Amino acid sequence: MGPAPGAAPEEGYDLTARAERLAAYPLAAQSGPVIFAGADEGFELGLRAVVVGVGGVLRGGAGHQDE
Repeated sequence: MGPAPGAAPEEGYDLTARAERLAAYPLAAQSGPVIFAGADEGFELGLRAVVVGVGGVLRGGAGHQDE
């Protein structure tokens, strides 16, 4: 499990220690900053996508199926 959204950096993953543990898997080791940086922004973007999508369906937009 990753660090909680909004967690202070010291409460999150130690990316250096993670990279050291994954040294045998260089691509996985290098993925840490991509995966764990910007968790709050990623959450907000995903939430916005869901809300906009639901709003479009409720207004009869794309993806709406009439019965």
